[in-house]
Amino acid sequence: MRMPKINKDKNGYYFRARFTDSNGKKHQKYKSGFKRKQDAIDCYINMYQTYQEECCNDPLREPFNEHIRKWFNSTYKRSVAETTAETRWYSIEKHILPYFHNQMLDNITARMIDEFYNDKLDEGLASKTVREYHNLLNRAFTQAIKWSLIKENPVNEATPPKIQTKEVTPWTKEQTETFLRLVKESEDEAFYVVAIFTGMRRGEILGLKWEDIDLYQGKIHVQRSLARVKGKGLILKDVKTKKSKRQIAISPYVVFVLKKHREKQLSWSKKMNGEFIEQGIVFSAMNGNLKDPNNQLRQFNKYIKQAGVPKVTIHDLRHLHATLMLKNGENPKVVSERLGHSRVGITLDIYSHVTPDLQDEAALRLEKSFFQKETE
Repeated sequence: MRMPKINKDKNGYYFRARFTDSNGKKHQKYKSGFKRKQDAIDCYINMYQTYQEECCNDPLREPFNEHIRKWFNSTYKRSVAETTAETRWYSIEKHILPYFHNQMLDNITARMIDEFYNDKLDEGLASKTVREYHNLLNRAFTQAIKWSLIKENPVNEATPPKIQTKEVTPWTKEQTETFLRLVKESEDEAFYVVAIFTGMRRGEILGLKWEDIDLYQGKIHVQRSLARVKGKGLILKDVKTKKSKRQIAISPYVVFVLKKHREKQLSWSKKMNGEFIEQGIVFSAMNGNLKDPNNQLRQFNKYIKQAGVPKVTIHDLRHLHATLMLKNGENPKVVSERLGHSRVGITLDIYSHVTPDLQDEAALRLEKSFFQKETE
């Protein structure tokens, strides 16, 4: 404790005391009118002790940035896939920490969190992205309660934005046929046939091994996915959920294309004169190594331009598969299982634009079941 200077004027003794709280904020207190110098000293001592007890002497108080780092490294990081952790930490470091870095954990309010959401939306971030930040904050503050750092979770009172679902506009059947005619007999034909006729994710397709495919039974077993991890490059990792780890039935046409692809791959291996790296990867680079997804994307964009079809992403081929199946009258539950969604409700929400067509067809089928004879 550093005693301030005690001064005297015509009204008596006085002092100015300066304190710095745990947030780094400075406070100044002025007291005057003391008849004795000792009275001024005693007043300052009491003021200092009270301030320490109320503001600065709580051993459990923790800055937000320290807590979120501890929570992420000790709890969150171990509960998700390595690639997910890497993506989430980027979000925390780029968006969340800079906004709350100078706050104590127990000073953050629901209003401050709502202001954070609004700022991010104003910056042009998607509502889905801001919702992910909401989920991260919620988990971090929930852990703070478990660690007895705070009593209430301010995120519970905050209002995250509603996710604005982007309507998916995939290719028509005719555009799909045009694209497939273009890639026929190319090195990439099998990749796009699998993408369009199974609805698998790009990483899942590039992570396929021949041992995952039963060409006799017509089944693909989705076991792993190709991912890029900072500091490690391209790696194969297990798919993230039980629903993602699934079996997909494939048609005789897909089996035929995969068999042709296997023959092409064996011919590449022979031409490489022993330099082909056999890892059992279905869609490998020419030397057998893991194929870079960015190279696949560049080639895809070239095919799109040559075919003269609307520009879409490789992920949109997954939406194409789902839309075509639903329009063909397939049960949404079956489509959901093929896509690896955790709930059929997710499938119905994403493809709500298809639902009206399904309802029209269902109404006609019901009518036909009752009045077929009358309409014939």
